[in-house]
Amino acid sequence: MNLTELNELNRSMNIRDVRDASFGAYGQIWPRFDVSEMIEFAERGIEVPDAGNRYVPSVAELEALDAAAKIEADVYGGLPVEIGYCAGRNARLTGLEYHQGSEVVIAVTDCIHIVGRRQDIDTAEQTYDAGLTEVFFQPKGTVVELYSTTLHYAPCRTSDEGYVTLVVLPKGTNSPLSADMRISNRLLTKKNKFLLAHGSEKAKIEAGVHHGLMGPLLEIRI
Repeated sequence: MNLTELNELNRSMNIRDVRDASFGAYGQIWPRFDVSEMIEFAERGIEVPDAGNRYVPSVAELEALDAAAKIEADVYGGLPVEIGYCAGRNARLTGLEYHQGSEVVIAVTDCIHIVGRRQDIDTAEQTYDAGLTEVFFQPKGTVVELYSTTLHYAPCRTSDEGYVTLVVLPKGTNSPLSADMRISNRLLTKKNKFLLAHGSEKAKIEAGVHHGLMGPLLEIRI
C-alpha cells in the first residue's frame, strides 16, 4: 500500500515520508550507502512471522558485508555496532523506547515508524502521551538514522505481507542486563534499552516493564 492509500485509510494520522523535511526532528536519510547486498540477504533468508514481531539483534552474515563497515565508520565514528533484523506484522504502537546512540534502520520492505521526542517524557512520572507522536513512511531500500533522542519501537506494516527491516545499533544493545548492575532507572529493561509500555501490554507490565506510554492505542489501518 502506498503513502496516498495509507493516508486515505488513516486520515487522523497525517503519515509523511521520511524524506519530508519534518522528519529532521527525529533523524536523517543516509543515501550514500549501497545496501543492496544486505537487502538481497534479507530477502533470501528472513521470514516474516505469522504473528507479532521477531527481533534478532546480531547476524554475523550481515555484519560481514561491506556496507556494515561503512555505516560503522560514518554513522558511529568507528564504534563497534551490531546488525540484526526486525520482522513482523505489527500494526500497533504498544510501546516506545530509546537508546544511548542512534539506531539505523534499513527498509527491506516499506514500513511505518511512529516516533516521538524523548524531551517530551514527563521525567517526574516517567510517562509519555501517545498523542504527541508523529507517523512516517519509510520506503523500501532507504537507510534512516533515528537519533538517540527519538522515541520509537517496532515498525508497522503497510500490507498484509508484513514488514522486514535491518537494524544497526551500538554493540551490546538489547542484550540481557548483568546480574550485578545497580539499576535505579525504571525504564531500563535490557542493556541500552529504555522502554515505556502501553497499558495494553499487560504481560510485560506484570513482568516489570514500566507502564509509561499513556493515551490511546494507536493502530495503522491497511
